[in-house]
Amino acid sequence: MNINENYTYYHPIDVRFADLDPLAHVNNAVYLTYLESARFDYYQRAGIWSPDHAMQTGMVVAHIDIDYLVPILFGQAIRVGLRVTRLGNKSFTMAFLIETAPEHTPLARGTCVVVTYDPQTGKSIPLPDDWREKITQFEEQNGEL
Repeated sequence: MNINENYTYYHPIDVRFADLDPLAHVNNAVYLTYLESARFDYYQRAGIWSPDHAMQTGMVVAHIDIDYLVPILFGQAIRVGLRVTRLGNKSFTMAFLIETAPEHTPLARGTCVVVTYDPQTGKSIPLPDDWREKITQFEEQNGEL
């Protein structure tokens, strides 16, 4: 992945003191929390998730790849860039970049595979057609799919 790629959505993050480890930088596990916050905001903005529908169609993370490039420090202004790079039958893939704002220094990057499933049966289901349309529209309006 080219770290200078455009992302269709950017989510600002406030680095909290509680995010730090004993070495005074953000703990590696907290990066996943930052990504989760950004993903859920993306879902809401794209119109594919709301608390009212969460029990009808769920999403679970099946796989995450992350490259830690530079430590995140307390007080840094950062943001998470996201874009959908693949729409599959039962899943979609998102590329992400955590970077400083406004300098755009890459701090971490990777991909995340999200699977749609039925919470009642606990089994994967086809990606809903309206989600496919909404994601495609959101990506086209804000970047490229």
